[in-house]
This record gives sequence, C-alpha cells and structure tokens, in this order.
Amino acid sequence: MDRIEELMRDAKPRVGVPGVVPGRESARSIATSTDPNVVQLAGRTPARRNTIRAAAATLVAAAAVVAAVVVGGNLTSQPAPGPAQTGVPTAPTSVSPSPSPSASASNTPAPAATPTPTRTTAATLTTGGVPCTMAYVDQQWSDQVRAIIPVPPNERQYYTVLGCADGWLAYSTSDEGAKAMKLDGGNAWFNIGKLQNGRFLVDYQQAWSSVFDWEFQATNNQGLTAQQAMDKEFAEKGIPVALRPKLVGEGPASK
Repeated sequence: MDRIEELMRDAKPRVGVPGVVPGRESARSIATSTDPNVVQLAGRTPARRNTIRAAAATLVAAAAVVAAVVVGGNLTSQPAPGPAQTGVPTAPTSVSPSPSPSASASNTPAPAATPTPTRTTAATLTTGGVPCTMAYVDQQWSDQVRAIIPVPPNERQYYTVLGCADGWLAYSTSDEGAKAMKLDGGNAWFNIGKLQNGRFLVDYQQAWSSVFDWEFQATNNQGLTAQQAMDKEFAEKGIPVALRPKLVGEGPASK
C-alpha cells in the first residue's frame, strides 16, 4: 500500500508550483508505467531522459570536436595548389645553361688578319712634264685637211705605249685595232710622237712618225740584226738612236 499511496500522492496537482493552474490539463499527472524511473509527472522531466539527452549532447559535442580536428588537419596538411599549367614548360631559374661551342668561340679573340699585300703600280712615265699616255697623243693625218685630232677615247684601247724619253713617245697598235680602224698595212709599224705644245704629235707626213716593228726588223735583207736594223732606221728618220732602248725596247735576242 505504501507504493500505491506514493503514486497517488504524486498524482495530485501541486498548487505551489509556479505556472500551474488547477483544473487544466497541464496540472494533471500522467502515469504510463509503474517504474518510478519512467513515470512522467507534470512539470518534471525524468532523470533518465535527462541522462540520455546529456549523453547525446556529449556525443554531438565530441563528434563536432572530431570533425573540427579532421577538417583542421586536412586544412593544415593539404599542400597549396600549384600554379595552373599553361602548356609551356618554364625553364628552371636555378640552373645556369652551359655555354654553347659557338658562344665560347665568340669569346676567343680571332687571330689578327694578315694584311693583303697591295700591288704597286709603276709610276707613269713622263717627259718634259707630260705623262706618256695616249690621252696626250694627237694625230695629224696626211690628207688635205691636215686636222690635228686627239686619239678618240674609244680607240685608246687599241694602242700600247712602249716608252718615252726626251720629248719622244712610241706606241704600238694591236691586231684588233688594225682591223677595227682598217689601217693600210695593218700594224707593221711602231708610231712615234714628238712633244709639241704639251702634247705628243704624230704627224703622218713626217718620216719620223713611224718605224717598222721588231718582227720586220728581224727579217731585213741586209744581214743585220734586228737591233742594227732598228738603229739604222732611227738614224735615217732623224730619231735619236741613243733613245731607241727607251722608246721601243731592246728587241728580240740575236740568233
């Protein structure tokens, strides 16, 4: 009977509890079990439910701590993402490239260039202060006009100055020139010019204006050497014989 009385006593409304009004549903007690641990009374929460709630809250808190640890560990241990790959590999900056053979060769001083020897040109012969060139030669033909005409520039290539001395100049004509200018007798002669008024005049009416060349002198019928035949013609035409070597050279060797 003590147990029943206890239950009935607990089922009475507690007027002194704040917020409980007699006659309302909230003031009634509801007994669903005879077990004192699970009896639900008005205005009270069973101790067992409080224990369960406390345990559940502890589990939730522990799970939150574990999750924070896991998340924090993942955040701290996960490496930072690398730079985006652009498809173009970048060369490492810490490695110095080895010098190429061409670069090494460019640092080696080149050997000094050997100067090319320059070909010295013989000084132009002069006589009386006038250069012995065809640019200073005038020709006077044996015609009625008797005009004194400088050798045309386009014909100077056909002539070769042999020598000059003491106001005299000698030159020869090439085979090509004789054909181009249609000279009578070809080029069997050496032409002789005499210095007058700062130019060499070749006057074809004068005997001294020409002498046979060395080929014709060697075929003389007088039994003379080419040199003797040339000296004889010089003397006959009034050309100083002593100037013969300087004007036309020494001639062919005697046979």
